[in-house]
Amino acid sequence: MFSRSDVSQVSSRAARFREWTVVGLGASLLAVSLSYFLVGGESLSGEFVRLSIPIALSLFVVSLGVWLRSADFPPDLVSAVFLWSLAGGVVMGLLAGWISLLQSMEGRPLLQPASIVLTKVTVGALGGGLLGVYYGRLQQRTEQLAEQRNRLDEFASIVSHDLRNPMNVAQGHLELARETGEDRHFEAVESAHARMERLVDEVLALSRRGETVDDPTSVLLARVAADAWATVETPGMDVRIEADRTVVSDGQRLRSLFENLFRNAVEHGGETVVVGDLSSGFYVADDGPGIPPEDRERVFEGGYSTDSDGTGFGLAIVRRIAEAHEWRIRITESDEGGARFEFSSVDEESSSARPRPSGG
Repeated sequence: MFSRSDVSQVSSRAARFREWTVVGLGASLLAVSLSYFLVGGESLSGEFVRLSIPIALSLFVVSLGVWLRSADFPPDLVSAVFLWSLAGGVVMGLLAGWISLLQSMEGRPLLQPASIVLTKVTVGALGGGLLGVYYGRLQQRTEQLAEQRNRLDEFASIVSHDLRNPMNVAQGHLELARETGEDRHFEAVESAHARMERLVDEVLALSRRGETVDDPTSVLLARVAADAWATVETPGMDVRIEADRTVVSDGQRLRSLFENLFRNAVEHGGETVVVGDLSSGFYVADDGPGIPPEDRERVFEGGYSTDSDGTGFGLAIVRRIAEAHEWRIRITESDEGGARFEFSSVDEESSSARPRPSGG
């Protein structure tokens, strides 16, 4: 029986393998080209110019793979580029082989057909790889536009529904306050205005936190969690910070993630919150009532809340921050029966990044 850490390690190795697939394809083509150049050509001087073409194209494929890694393309998109490149090489190779066969059948055999097929294969591999990059960029842009559309839909929902409710409450109590002069109506108006202000703040945070993290730094997980705890009102609650790893992230957004998880624990009656390490990330657990399995995906939707006083955007912000870092997030049950939020695929400190303050 495999543990979660074993599965995570296998997944991490598979992701690293996919990152090198394009480089591996280019290196394989380069090896074949060099081998044919050294042992297959009848005339070294005559074949040099012709064989320099597949060698050069193979080097371009290798360079493309190296660039994909340095440009931080997601492993899935690198795999797509690899498949495009492989398909391009296969199609061009089959086409060249078919043409060579037809000409041989007509009594007009090509000189050095293997060299021609090899050149066509490398041309197809490079062309397919470039098309794959275009496809990947197009897919990323499509996803970004879809995300922007979803944000606009969420904003429209908030304006038409979530903000309208406290506005109606404020207007009703304001009229009653004018008629009766009772303080409780003014207090209700103040409370409604505070709720509207919080809604606006969280919607702005929701729109900003979903942006891709472009310049992550190494931050101490425990320090960021402690700073976040200090800024959240947590009456009667305790926190145990057992995490000691350094992660590569946007310190401000990571702090916002912790703040929203801590507020979620407070709103649902938890008494203790624990922040701990996982083999490929970290978790935040509480001892509240927990989240039923059927609601564990829905709670990340903007505006959904099981608490009448909640805005329903706290966990949506958490999800957006995780997605911006390309982290995986899931909800399970804590040892105390509460909610446990697990974040995996979290990059740890690299040799080129040093810990910085969390930005708090």
